[in-house]
Amino acid sequence: MAMDTTSTPQFFQVASLTDVQILPTVPALKARLVAGDRLMAMFGRVEPNASLPLHSHPHEQITYVLEGAIHFEVGGEGHDLGPGDGLVIPGGVTHGGVRVGPEGCRFVEIFTPLRDEYVALMPQATEDAPAT
Repeated sequence: MAMDTTSTPQFFQVASLTDVQILPTVPALKARLVAGDRLMAMFGRVEPNASLPLHSHPHEQITYVLEGAIHFEVGGEGHDLGPGDGLVIPGGVTHGGVRVGPEGCRFVEIFTPLRDEYVALMPQATEDAPAT
């Protein structure tokens, strides 16, 4: 099956993630968001001893912990996650990082399809792209 390679990311046209603006999502979370045509990623950092709200959305989600620890609830079940641990969360399932460890937590989350409420927060690549 041939793949269409003409598509380019809509919002992430920089060489370094540190160049991506931190966006307001929920309290205690600093998030950098990048998106392609059909999926997006959140690179996040949660403050030590914080909690994130339980919520649900129709998007599929993969959460992967890079540093620290977080207790994640998914569909009423608890999961203690540390570096290298992750979860696949189906759309429509209530979930959240309800307890973060004393060192905080750094993670990556992947969503598909795009989360419109996050896309609305993102500066357009054409607005922020460096002049060539």
